[in-house]
Amino acid sequence: MSNLAALQPILRTAIDPVVVMDARGVILDWSPRAETAFGWERADILGRELVDVLAPLRHQEAYRQLLTRRLAAGEPPAARQQSQLMAVRKDGIEIPIEVSLAAFGEADAPVFLGFIRDITDRIEVHDRLAASEARFRAAIGAVDGVLWTNDASGRMVGDQPGWAGLTGQTPEQYQGFGWADAVHPDDAETTLRVWNAAVETGGPFNFEHRLRRHDGVWRDFAIRAIAVLEADGSVREWIGVHTDITERKRAEERLREGEARFRAMADSAPAPVWMTSVEGGITFANEAFAEFAGVEAQALLGDAWIRMIHPDDIAGVGARRAAARGAAAGPQAYGFEARFLCGDGLYRWMVANARPQIDARGQFQGYIGMAMDVTETKAAEARQRLLINELNHRVKNTLASIQSIVRHTLRPDETPVAVRERLIARLLAMSSAHDVLTRESWEGAALDDIVRQGVAPFVDDQDPERVAISGPGLRVGASTALSLALAVHELATNAAKYGALSVPAGQVTIAWALAGEDRAVLTWTERGGPPVRTPERKGFGTRLLDRGLAGDLGGQPKLTFAADGVRAVLPLRLG
Repeated sequence: MSNLAALQPILRTAIDPVVVMDARGVILDWSPRAETAFGWERADILGRELVDVLAPLRHQEAYRQLLTRRLAAGEPPAARQQSQLMAVRKDGIEIPIEVSLAAFGEADAPVFLGFIRDITDRIEVHDRLAASEARFRAAIGAVDGVLWTNDASGRMVGDQPGWAGLTGQTPEQYQGFGWADAVHPDDAETTLRVWNAAVETGGPFNFEHRLRRHDGVWRDFAIRAIAVLEADGSVREWIGVHTDITERKRAEERLREGEARFRAMADSAPAPVWMTSVEGGITFANEAFAEFAGVEAQALLGDAWIRMIHPDDIAGVGARRAAARGAAAGPQAYGFEARFLCGDGLYRWMVANARPQIDARGQFQGYIGMAMDVTETKAAEARQRLLINELNHRVKNTLASIQSIVRHTLRPDETPVAVRERLIARLLAMSSAHDVLTRESWEGAALDDIVRQGVAPFVDDQDPERVAISGPGLRVGASTALSLALAVHELATNAAKYGALSVPAGQVTIAWALAGEDRAVLTWTERGGPPVRTPERKGFGTRLLDRGLAGDLGGQPKLTFAADGVRAVLPLRLG
């Protein structure tokens, strides 16, 4: 039987792609698994160099030199073992592979078997480990496929160099069923029972067990064996492959342990925690989530949680979720507030936040989310708003009472009209500012609103352009807003009595701009009014700007009595 003919059972039964080469690296045969893995039909590649068929162009020179060394007659067998390389399929897709070489046949005319393993899955397992919140580290080492043959009765016969190299057993030790002595004592009896059953039925043998390696280390192996049949259908021999899966099993165990640790940690959390699949269905719900819903955690898997959302909130939650999942840059974190049906039959307000899980390869793996019950917080906020509204109402009534007292106390027949009107006007200016702050729950006010409220009594509806107001959208705190309202009122009062607003052609420009991260400057400029002279004595408004408002405004105002019009510069503290 020629070398190629003798290799046919190996080519047909090997788990991984196998290529047969001569000493120059020219392909002599190509297994069906290789056809499937790389897309090349056997007839298309016979006689071609392996490097030309599988090596990416950028690696061909280096791979050709490596292959030449590996196939050299003087190269020891150990040096022909695993090499991790890149291969390119017929469709142009590159995949990582691991290659082991073995000589076969007579020493003067050997052929070489290349056992090729696609290690994409191993890399993906590694990436999954790295993406599991760094719960554990794992490296899946190179694995060998060790070939062996048994006779039709299931006994190991003849020279088995692969098995000897793997286990360290001598031919005398592994002959017959002696190979079972290398199997872990806890696995040996089961292995023999399942093996004998497969031999009896002639069916394929797929199994896993622990095997003692030549160095005494126990390793996990996956075994696949298939019967080679004679023309009459009887079993001629068995061809088997032992594949080391120790690292894969360890990685899977670490992944299970990591997931178990995560689940234990999540179950200890006092708030609902969940994980989703790529498609969006829940794959894990912690005990707090189950307790909240009043059901078993298993009942929350999939899309069951959606039925817990209040009907009025479902659309909003769905929109946020869809927008986050469909973002152009990939799935994004998102959050929402919604009412969820609790196990007691009542709806409770929940604040939920979810973040995408992205593995080491940048692939989206689903979401991890957590929710907090904010029902009591919302109830407290509602009570607070009620109290603030009541306080605002009472303060406004108090201001109205003060105005009424002033009107009745400063009677026209006892108090100069000018004094009475100025006092009432100033109280009204404060009241207007109070109205603006009330609308904002006393959390500050828009600068534009304060200015417009302050000048409103002095603007003619028939000629609103006389007062020009401009500036960016800025906000000031409550104390700054009240002081600014008084300042604008005093400037407008002075302009109406003596300045630009006292004549039809006069104009006032009010503008502001940022002057730092938390500062702004407002400028009041009058034009077209009567000639301006510096007053001989300071009135109430001037004294108020000079001494009374600097602290609350955030700086010292500057008032200039230029001949062509009054100009005021007010520094403002933003809030």
